[in-house]
Amino acid sequence: MDQFDYNKFEWIHQVGGIRTARYDWPEVGGSPGCRVALVDTGAGLRFTVALDRGGDIVEAFYQNTALAYLTPNGYQPPSHALQQVDDQWLSSWPGGLVTTCGPRYMGPGREEDGKQLYLHGPHSNSPASLLAVHNPELQSGNPEMSLEMKIRDTRFYGPVVEVRRKIVCTLGDPSIRIEDEVINLGNETVPHNLLYHVNFGYPLLDEGARLVFGGRITGVWDGLELPAAPAPGADYNPWKNVPGNLAEHAGEGSRGLVLDVNSHDGTARVGLINHKRRIGIELAYLGDQLPRLANWQHFGPSGTYVSALEPFFGSLFGKSADDHPLAAQYLEPGQSRNYQLMLQIHADDSGIEQLGKWDQELVA
Repeated sequence: MDQFDYNKFEWIHQVGGIRTARYDWPEVGGSPGCRVALVDTGAGLRFTVALDRGGDIVEAFYQNTALAYLTPNGYQPPSHALQQVDDQWLSSWPGGLVTTCGPRYMGPGREEDGKQLYLHGPHSNSPASLLAVHNPELQSGNPEMSLEMKIRDTRFYGPVVEVRRKIVCTLGDPSIRIEDEVINLGNETVPHNLLYHVNFGYPLLDEGARLVFGGRITGVWDGLELPAAPAPGADYNPWKNVPGNLAEHAGEGSRGLVLDVNSHDGTARVGLINHKRRIGIELAYLGDQLPRLANWQHFGPSGTYVSALEPFFGSLFGKSADDHPLAAQYLEPGQSRNYQLMLQIHADDSGIEQLGKWDQELVA
């Protein structure tokens, strides 16, 4: 952590902090842009929070290294209309470091509980109400900065589900803490599934980098097929070694794993290490909050080169296709669940080495 002498500058934004803005440069399709918050930790980590897209994190950089995969869509205004047609969610998704999926359903479109569902739920197509912006305080020497907001999934006659989000950073520390409370404010029981889609992109994600995770595999998928049981005797550990571009990942080609992630004293620690660039990124969270993990890999032959680590609660593919004991989850009226996700940058040998120690075998 970098230490700052608060007696040697007069405005906090000389060294870091949070500013809000609106991106109004015409994006692809001529969209009017989105409200954003620009966060600078003063420690080399800078990122953009898309306030109009669920308070998710889009661009993210550490020093001169981009961390996140970005789609060709750019920033587009939120639109619930894009939640009503198959997978049109993909038409406005900007990609980004963290995309939240849920809060009632997530995963591919399907029929469930007598309802027609669409890809990944409405969260990232919902604007956040910004409640508070706190910058580090020069007078008291408090280094913490934060954004507080709420995102609502509502309709007349219900449901009424609210995500209360706080994003916290500390001046001089290259880390991000996301704190979410999901609460059912309606008067009927609602399904609850939540997933953090953490999308790594080039140049952080590159040939020779390694994904860090381990646990018991419960599903394997290839292309757009639903996950199947892992093949008997198959070794999926080589999938953690990032390859170059793959011809078979053209178009919608992809592969992935679903697993029960290993925890260490109750905390799950996963991530990615790029030794060539001497950088690692660690995701840390409580295993009982987010007990399951997906890893999506799409190393297309041109342009679309991305892999995501996706901690989640509930079911990614729906109860009818998922016999996992944690697949069916609900919130009763007034009930809430809390989540914390920490993203930490490691750019020194000891931090990278420690992150590597969290890597464990995949067991089929």
